[in-house]
Amino acid sequence: MGRRMRGAAATAGLWLLALGSLLALWGRLLPPRTALPASRPPEDRTPRRPAVGGGGPDSAPRFPQPPFPARDPRGASLKTFRTLLTLAAGADGPPRRPPGERRRRVPDGRPRPGELAVVHGGVFWSRGLEEQVPRGFSEAQAAAWLQAARGARVVALERGGCGRSSNRLARFADGTRACVRYGINPEQIQGEALSYYLACLLGLRRHVPPLALSRVEARGAQWAQVQEELRAAHWTEGSVVSLTSWLPNLTDVVVPAPWRSEDGHLRPLRAAGGELANRSQEELVDLVQWTDLILFDYLTANFDRLVSNLFSLQWDPRVMQRATSNLHRGPGGALVFLDNEAGLVHGYRVAGMWDKYNEPLLQSVCVFRERTARRVLELHRGQDAAARLLRLYQHHEPRFPELAELAHPHAQLLQRRLDFLAKHILHCKAKYGRRPGT
Repeated sequence: MGRRMRGAAATAGLWLLALGSLLALWGRLLPPRTALPASRPPEDRTPRRPAVGGGGPDSAPRFPQPPFPARDPRGASLKTFRTLLTLAAGADGPPRRPPGERRRRVPDGRPRPGELAVVHGGVFWSRGLEEQVPRGFSEAQAAAWLQAARGARVVALERGGCGRSSNRLARFADGTRACVRYGINPEQIQGEALSYYLACLLGLRRHVPPLALSRVEARGAQWAQVQEELRAAHWTEGSVVSLTSWLPNLTDVVVPAPWRSEDGHLRPLRAAGGELANRSQEELVDLVQWTDLILFDYLTANFDRLVSNLFSLQWDPRVMQRATSNLHRGPGGALVFLDNEAGLVHGYRVAGMWDKYNEPLLQSVCVFRERTARRVLELHRGQDAAARLLRLYQHHEPRFPELAELAHPHAQLLQRRLDFLAKHILHCKAKYGRRPGT
């Protein structure tokens, strides 16, 4: 028995000796706690600012700080290993973010960084671009021309240069010229006059030539010197005609090539999806003016411009590569919206026929001139567009009583179209508008 106990004690002693040796070895392998750099905070903590009056980042802080908690060596090794794997996986491509870093999400449909200088707010042309748009007709120029035209004596009437064969180019005694438009029926002249004042109401005066009304009277002072020309034109005595400023050196305008698809239809025009990327300054300034044109033609239900080209696509796939009807460019580069007699009155009577082109054309545009959009939203909120148009027309046109007012059903239709346009602008803003932090 004694021999067995001595053998067990020896065996236990050998096990204790081996265990002590292992603990000593393990203690040497473990890093000492003081090896952690206390002068540099962990990456997930905000670095502390040096104490006031300290000598720099290495100077001792004024108050003692508790030591930073020791890191788990296994956790640090795993983090380093995952980082190495991430770098290795992206070695042949663009660098990828570490797994723990929060990625800023860019929602679909938002403008790309290269387009931010073109638009602001996601749906409005930038102010820098707007400033590049040619000035066209200023308010002062329009007022001066209208005052002169109403009292000027016509000394010659010539064919050509003013659209339809029934129109004439008038020369005044002072040498200036004007296009005289004679309507087949009075609603054409009424529509052109109302379209001009709607353009003024929307802030689009720069694109529409100033317009004055005149009554053709053989014994009137304005027409007395052109009796033979009046008879040759077969104009009815007492008819009301429109006088608009004649513009020399106008050039034709074609739909911008980047906006056209291969089949001749128009691509969506918005500040998302890359439609405005890699466009020249000249192209972008043109598109600013085109978007105003599309809004204006929708509101007036004008079918005798871009909409007529869309209608002709069904048998003429190259129509978009040719000049757009009743649209020209002035010498300064501004687009000029001519011959608006199809708007508001006649256009409203046949709106049901043409809105299948007008509405999709409008809905394809989701970038606007901010000033125009504000006017539209203001008229939408006020629900008084026809009344405001009538007041403006009556205030500036002495011959206003000689043409009928906008009929009540047409006044209602104008407001409905403004409401539809306002909702479309708000829809675009909700879909593409940039919000802070996105």
